[in-house]
Amino acid sequence: MQHALFKIASISHDDLELQSLYQQVHEITNAVIEANNFFIALLNEEEQHIELVYFVDEKDVDEKDLTGKIIPLEQGLTSYVIKTRIPQLLNQSTIETLIAKGEIKDVLGSGEFTSWIGAPMLSGETLHGVIVAQTYQDSNLYTDNDLKVLNFVANQLASAIESHVNESQRRDAQQRLAEQHRLLEQQNKQLNITIKHLQTTQQELVQKEKMASLGGLVAGIAHEINTPLGICVTGVSHLEEEFNFIKSRYEEQMLSEEDLQDFFTELAQGLAILKSNTIRGAALVKSFKQVAVDQSSNETRNINLKAYIDEILLSLKPKLKRVNHQVIVECPDQITMNINAGALSQILSNLILNSLIHGFDEHDHGRIQIIVRSKKTAINIHYADNGKGLTGEQLSCLFEPFFTTKRGQGGSGLGTHLIYNLVQSLEGKIKVKSEEGKGLAYLISLPYSSGK
Repeated sequence: MQHALFKIASISHDDLELQSLYQQVHEITNAVIEANNFFIALLNEEEQHIELVYFVDEKDVDEKDLTGKIIPLEQGLTSYVIKTRIPQLLNQSTIETLIAKGEIKDVLGSGEFTSWIGAPMLSGETLHGVIVAQTYQDSNLYTDNDLKVLNFVANQLASAIESHVNESQRRDAQQRLAEQHRLLEQQNKQLNITIKHLQTTQQELVQKEKMASLGGLVAGIAHEINTPLGICVTGVSHLEEEFNFIKSRYEEQMLSEEDLQDFFTELAQGLAILKSNTIRGAALVKSFKQVAVDQSSNETRNINLKAYIDEILLSLKPKLKRVNHQVIVECPDQITMNINAGALSQILSNLILNSLIHGFDEHDHGRIQIIVRSKKTAINIHYADNGKGLTGEQLSCLFEPFFTTKRGQGGSGLGTHLIYNLVQSLEGKIKVKSEEGKGLAYLISLPYSSGK
């Protein structure tokens, strides 16, 4: 008997399928006590029913039909063991007494047994089900010792079931975790692809924004340079007429001193006009050439900051002359920098254009101030306009890509994002403050020399 009980304790810790475990428990139990009629029922407390997971009986021979059967918890013998959570040794007499007391209602299945024992499968406070054995022989009535054996078996089986449930839950959790990890890796991979695509798209859009800005500069300069060129063409035509007139007077021998004096006067005036306008045109071309080359290049070069700001403003003259806004620059003459001049040009050009387009769209007389201060390790550029400013919500999104206050009106939303990136590329810092109706102010700090 001790060997059989030890074997039950051992197999309850083996990694067996539950159905194999039930069968071995039955076989070993049957070797210790008479257990030809034997079943194991698992409790589903939430649904208030039991399931016959293992069933062998001499009278109810159709075991396949009964195994797996769901039985509601009512007032039968198995339900009584579950209710009391105590091992029960019953016979026909004690059953009749329980029926009389209303403890049980009836007996399911064959009621011809002479002795019946049932033990709750308890693991701690958790009730997993019931093990039942019954006999139809008067010569094999169960004793208290038999009940103790069955109770021991029930406790061992309860531990095995709990371990199996825990292991099953652990495996399920591992599988779910592995599946979630797989899905997370897949989503992360897709996210990385999406991010790279967005970064590429963003870079392309930023480059388009730079080219669009350069295109606007070209168009503006072309329009601006047309004026001095037009004056030169008109002046040359006038001088040509004067030349033809004086030539014909000379050929006809009708040239007087007065005619010659008038010609010299017209020639002097014409040449003065041609000189001033060609100088003006040359200055525009030089300014445009330098700014355009800078904006399309990433090379660093030495610049005089004040002179370069003047060149940038000259290149923006076509935009500025159409409005009544003021641009005031305060910059010491002696500041020099070794920097990517094109990036600086883009920064200041975009700041000014943003003020014109977004800040002054409701103002007739706007004012822009660019104040440069030289510090020990950096140049501070204070840029401010007296435009309509931004709300707190708008200010928090100012440097984000595609943010614009002109959505649907042609604003790309990349201007300030480009400014931020360009400042970063120059190893600088940018801060901004604004209140609605009180303009917009930037503080840009740049090193004297930037290797980028």
